Amino acid sequence: MTEFAQILLWGAFLCYLLSVNLYLLHALIRRPLLWRGAFALVGLGFLLHSLCLGLRWYLAGYLPVTNLFSTLFFFSWALAAVYLYFELRYRIHAAGLFVMLLNLLLLGTALPRDSALKPLIPALDTPLFTLHIAFSFLGYAFFAMAFSLGVLYLVQRRLATALLPDLALLRRLNEEAIFLGFTLFSLCMLFGGIWAQVAWGYYFSWNIKGLWSFLVWLFYAGMCHAKFVRRWQGTGYAGLSILGFALVLFTYLGIGLLMSSNHPLD
Repeated sequence: MTEFAQILLWGAFLCYLLSVNLYLLHALIRRPLLWRGAFALVGLGFLLHSLCLGLRWYLAGYLPVTNLFSTLFFFSWALAAVYLYFELRYRIHAAGLFVMLLNLLLLGTALPRDSALKPLIPALDTPLFTLHIAFSFLGYAFFAMAFSLGVLYLVQRRLATALLPDLALLRRLNEEAIFLGFTLFSLCMLFGGIWAQVAWGYYFSWNIKGLWSFLVWLFYAGMCHAKFVRRWQGTGYAGLSILGFALVLFTYLGIGLLMSSNHPLD
């Protein structure tokens, strides 16, 4: 990674770190200036993050999301984008602390990893791969947002505090995050199947990564229907959001790092 890209990356990390601290202060003393400052820092961090992503994309000649550093980097960028969408649309200031803390963990885990840009193997050198991987992590980001909203729902249900949005809003936003994430992940599966057919001659392979990705898709397809089932509404749906994200993390990191698959991260 170039020196300028490193400056952009660390600048984004610092902005996210400062935003988490301001969100924490806002939770303690409830000053509007604090959440405005925190939100401005998230926006600035996202801008620096986007510039770094664009620079790496330009230097590599492809969307660099191929190893552990670059996938964590892109996952963090996507989660920041999703949070900005929800914050700008719904003004859910209280969610900022939890979501940006998760985002900080993703980017912080990426920082010590190998950030070198390497040539793509021929099978990956196609726009279908770019679409597949981009929709995958954008879907993951919405699932991460749903996880955060699910945790906040359970906390609010127990504490009934004015610091958090009301239960009805948290439930509605959770359902929206699940639906948008499922839509994007469905596109990931679609383009992944087309890419596999072009590259290897089959739409679906029975390898462990493909199977677990299909299980993730089935789980969230079920969640899109579960919101209409009374016993799964509210607390049950929040619990499923948390369980679903655990499934996502296992599919992404557990299989990518611990098992042999055609989606290695090391």
